[in-house]
Amino acid sequence: MGDALVVEKVIGGDAASYELLIRKYQSKLFSTVLHMVKNRELAEDIVQESFLRAFRKLDTLNNRSQFYPWIKRIALNMALNHFEKEKRVLDVESDDDESSFFENISSGESPEELTLKEEMKRYVRMFVDSLPDRLRVVIILREVEDMSYEEIAEMLNIPLGTVRSRLFNARNIIKERLIKQGLADGLYKTS
Repeated sequence: MGDALVVEKVIGGDAASYELLIRKYQSKLFSTVLHMVKNRELAEDIVQESFLRAFRKLDTLNNRSQFYPWIKRIALNMALNHFEKEKRVLDVESDDDESSFFENISSGESPEELTLKEEMKRYVRMFVDSLPDRLRVVIILREVEDMSYEEIAEMLNIPLGTVRSRLFNARNIIKERLIKQGLADGLYKTS
């Protein structure tokens, strides 16, 4: 059963059908939020609250087939609001999903190259963590969450040019710091 049909059933009074959407997206949404907040309990709370808010406002969802992008936006906005209130540090640490973030780091064949690659990943994580909030949020949304520039601009309510500028600045800061550490020798591709 497609999301649009489930949403229509829930809006029509079949609240139990909402469980289908929760089961379908809960773990995916949790993973996304965990990337942002770096705290399992907080991520669980945000995901739970996101599903509650989405349930209450389900009738405002214009494109019924776009439930996941909509609830993802709710959850990420809640995570961003948390950071504005708490001024906590974002992190890009994850399990499997960080591969796209590190695509630009070539894979080495020898043990020395593999060790260097792991060291570079550790430094990149550290450098991303140390970025100013406005740059860190944009690079995480783009590189870890794989959101488009347009989606980021809409979510953060900033112009598209600002998204591009912040990504450019964040990548340059990371690149400069890698060069200072002696880790950018042909391994880090900026294109």
